[in-house]
Amino acid sequence: MRHGRPPVGLGHVDRLEGSEDLKERLRVVLATITGELTIEEACERLGVGPSRLHEMRREALEGALAGLAPGRAGRPRHDAETDTNRIRQLEKKVRDLEVDLQASLVRTEIALAMPHMFTRGAKKKARPKRRRSGGPSGRSGAGRGT
Repeated sequence: MRHGRPPVGLGHVDRLEGSEDLKERLRVVLATITGELTIEEACERLGVGPSRLHEMRREALEGALAGLAPGRAGRPRHDAETDTNRIRQLEKKVRDLEVDLQASLVRTEIALAMPHMFTRGAKKKARPKRRRSGGPSGRSGAGRGT
């Protein structure tokens, strides 16, 4: 008694992403490889000649072979140029933020040293008017006229 899932066969093609037309072509090509369809039947279903069918089968097998090639272990490497550009962008951003921070610190110091410069809507205090002196003697104008 065998254990596990029953074979799906050409049903695997249905699970792939792609147009239905391409999936049908792949099913027919694979059916010729497994012997489920003859070359003549496959040519009739696809509307192509035998030479085109053989070419399609070769291209499908080459694509499958390329897809099975072992890849490199680990994460893919990043492009060094992309990394360099990213580092430059981040360094520029750090410089800009440092300038903004310095400007903010200067504004804070000014605000603490001269708070009257930063009050909005507050009117200036009116100064009391000075009385004018009445003349060379320094008297006020109250004794005039006599």
